[in-house]
Amino acid sequence: MPLTATSLYVPLPTGTPNTPEHRVYISHNRHTLSTLHDIPLLSDNAPEPILNMVVEAPRWSNAQMGIASQEPFTPIRQAMQGRSKRLAYVRNCFPHRGFIWNYGSLPQTWSEGAPLHVCEIGEKVAHVGEVCSVRILGLLAPHDEGVLRYTLLAINTQDPLATVCLHTLTDLERECPGLMTATKEWFRLYKLPDGKPENTFDLNGQFKDTLFAEEIIRTAHAAWHDLVVTNSPNPLEVDLSNVTIQNSPGFVRSSALDTYDSQDVDPAPIPPGVSKSWHIAYNF
Repeated sequence: MPLTATSLYVPLPTGTPNTPEHRVYISHNRHTLSTLHDIPLLSDNAPEPILNMVVEAPRWSNAQMGIASQEPFTPIRQAMQGRSKRLAYVRNCFPHRGFIWNYGSLPQTWSEGAPLHVCEIGEKVAHVGEVCSVRILGLLAPHDEGVLRYTLLAINTQDPLATVCLHTLTDLERECPGLMTATKEWFRLYKLPDGKPENTFDLNGQFKDTLFAEEIIRTAHAAWHDLVVTNSPNPLEVDLSNVTIQNSPGFVRSSALDTYDSQDVDPAPIPPGVSKSWHIAYNF
């Protein structure tokens, strides 16, 4: 069942947003897919590499959503914070509000215990579980609480700038001046309101171009392939369930969620401190 066109994918939410029970699965023709394994890395055929991105946290949102790699079919869920097991939210570090781009990950990649992260910088505010085709512009390498998290900058191929003039980091700085600086500062400071230290950066804190980014993506895709297809050691107990990779140990023909009908549910209230703006000194 090869899948490419992003319009084939439908988010399938369960539970109440802003609660520990909330999940967002992704379906196709009423078949629940593995968010991590069943959506191909490469999007539709194009003269340049165009990749699929799974949106986890839309721009301006605060809920810290991510792929639950240990749960069956790897849905998107809200992270839990430390030993308190409270729901995790990204705070508003003035002048930013929540995530400043559509934040998500590349399916069929694996690096340092997670799929590769993506910041999609186009005009549209996406929604949780949306699958969009993106062009990679470059890469930043923040250490998030000491763990290296290669993070890609990308633009939705449907964005007006993508079709006209946005192909490189030089184009990005020309068309969206200040965005790369704001991105680096966001990653450096966003844990401070929670009492944690500033994040640091690999690669001397520099953004790297598409050639460097593509090599990181190839390596991460190969690591995913080793994990899912060749059944390499799985110390993190990543769930391997999938419905498209027939030569993999985790292949199944269907999921109990295939017959689930999602319903719109009003989100639960968020903690009052989430909407607060935190004023932090910036080093430009």
